[in-house]
Amino acid sequence: MKKFNLTANWGLKIASLLFAALLWFLVTNINDPVDSVRFSNISVQLRNANSITDENKVYEILEDSDLLSTVTVYAPRSIVDSLNRDNIVAVADLEETKSVDGAYEVQIQLSTNKYSNQIQSIAGSSDKVLLNIENRASKTIALSAATTGSLTDGYIIGDVVTDQNQIRITGAESVVGSVATASVNVEVTGYTTNIGTNAEIHLYDADGEEIPKDNLKLSSTSVGVNVTILATKRVPVIYQVSGVAADGYAATGEVEANPESVLLAGRQSVLNKIEEIIVADTSLDITGLTGDLTATIDLSGYLPGNVSFGDEDFNGIATVVAHIEATLENELEIPFGQVELMNVPEGYQAEIVSDETESFKIKIKGLEATIRGTRASEVTGTIDVSSLTDDAEDQDDLSGEYSATIALSLPGGVTTSDSAEVTVRLTKEE
Repeated sequence: MKKFNLTANWGLKIASLLFAALLWFLVTNINDPVDSVRFSNISVQLRNANSITDENKVYEILEDSDLLSTVTVYAPRSIVDSLNRDNIVAVADLEETKSVDGAYEVQIQLSTNKYSNQIQSIAGSSDKVLLNIENRASKTIALSAATTGSLTDGYIIGDVVTDQNQIRITGAESVVGSVATASVNVEVTGYTTNIGTNAEIHLYDADGEEIPKDNLKLSSTSVGVNVTILATKRVPVIYQVSGVAADGYAATGEVEANPESVLLAGRQSVLNKIEEIIVADTSLDITGLTGDLTATIDLSGYLPGNVSFGDEDFNGIATVVAHIEATLENELEIPFGQVELMNVPEGYQAEIVSDETESFKIKIKGLEATIRGTRASEVTGTIDVSSLTDDAEDQDDLSGEYSATIALSLPGGVTTSDSAEVTVRLTKEE
């Protein structure tokens, strides 16, 4: 019997094998050729983030490197045609993060969740996620509130109060350290009544530039804010000077004050009842002074309840100067004809009698300008005749002479310490 030699004709056998493989390849590709498909904007899943955060560190994705602009898949056409972007799986395991030249990166692993064993290859526009890793830091910062916009004329902003006055910020040490202020803002344009709202908290650096909050954790991202809107009204301030200057001196009546009026703020119903602010302060007492009085007064003590100053630049302090000048004396001769006899009893005639003169003299005192301008004709007097006869012994006949004091009427700014005594004669009519 002839033996079968497996090792004979090696060349022919190898050629046959290669030909068979080639034939299979050709047949396969002709029926289901390799094709490619491209998917856009594929997000990279980050796994094992706790490998960083458990070490009291925080990470930040740089350059949006966790988003692949394109992923290309090579596979038989039948496979390619059945894939969509939801079948693309991009994963970065943060436990495998490496430091390269001071930066951090982690490789992206690409696969599909469908037909993975039939995919020839898969490639993305990038093969790594870039990270910034820092120590975690926290700090508490005061929270302020502000308003923007313009109120209706006649109204101003009162108190702006937030539900809380501070927040806690946690994040990368460098970012947290750059936060200088935290504030909320409320738009008030057109309002005439109080505002209650929620406002977003914004963070700013020392230069006033806003800091993004994307990679920071805030104890609160918004806060309740109450804005008080107040009506306004301008009223005069009346400064009342009291007391008497030293002998030989008098107040001129001229009072220089700053301010002469103030802008008040409060509820409209309250402001409607206020027409002026009267200041009667002990510091405006001129008693015993021989020169001008200068006083500083805090007007806030004279405001009604629930009313404040409406001008934010005014601190409530007023300065007052009350002018004082030396007085002058002058003597005037007043004719009896300028004295009116009043309440003469019915059936009687009354007259002032004097053997020596038809006038009386008085010394008047006042400021120089007033005294020099005062004439005797401006001084008048009266005598109430009925009061002279009350003690008469014979009430049936009131005829006789009576001693009387003239009640003088002097021009403004003029005084006298003199009294004028005269005799009044009553004569019964026939």
